[in-house]
Amino acid sequence: MSDTTFDFTSRRAFVTGAGGGIGHQIACELADAGCTVTGFDIQAKPEPFPPAQGEVRYVHGDVCDAGAVAHAVAEAARDGLDFVVNGAGVAFMTRDGSVVDVDMDVWERTLQVNLQGPVNVVRSAVPHMLRAAKGGAFVHIASVAGARSMDNVLNAGPLDAYQVSKAALISLSNGLALTYGRDGIRSNTICPGAIRTPMTDAIYEDPDRISAMENRTPLPRLGRPQDIAAACLFLLSNNASFITGIDMMVDGGLTAKLC
Repeated sequence: MSDTTFDFTSRRAFVTGAGGGIGHQIACELADAGCTVTGFDIQAKPEPFPPAQGEVRYVHGDVCDAGAVAHAVAEAARDGLDFVVNGAGVAFMTRDGSVVDVDMDVWERTLQVNLQGPVNVVRSAVPHMLRAAKGGAFVHIASVAGARSMDNVLNAGPLDAYQVSKAALISLSNGLALTYGRDGIRSNTICPGAIRTPMTDAIYEDPDRISAMENRTPLPRLGRPQDIAAACLFLLSNNASFITGIDMMVDGGLTAKLC
């Protein structure tokens, strides 16, 4: 848990990627702050979800299935919808590469999950927020790779499908911020740096690679899902009520070296 205490009692959130890693951490911390959370993921529900002040509902589904997303969002929004977190994502670290020769199945699946998935969520959620006329807040989990060009730490080559998908997600968020700001709907992205999650475990099997990433980062450690969750809860909270259209780097200062 973060050191900052948030109170999201009587608020409702829809969180994709809640089956593990960053999305799961965000769902748990929102619930612990009193929020009613609907988690959505293609993975089975993690057991157990820790006890929390708020209710946690879990829906098994694929963000690429627009119908399944629409149904899950509608159920989550029956009593209102305040927050949406697009946390689902994939990175095919061993198969991604240059756009010139990457397997197009990898390219298409990466963009389906990392871009079309959030689009499906946004298209389903915004009408509910507009009808309620109470505003709302989106946080999309992008990546420093979407804001800066970065190499694949596994093979020192490009990671074009992942990078393009996250850059597009940042652009999508900015568009939402501009379009729906007058309706009280905010939209921001978080761009994690080197975060150790189940999805990135393969990257950090080698202790030398961990040391290399720690030494590369001005705050010399790997990030944790809790670091991203703390930033997410801030951006969703009333403390961030005048913040929209930003890309928050939560990377230990990594991108400061890449400017």
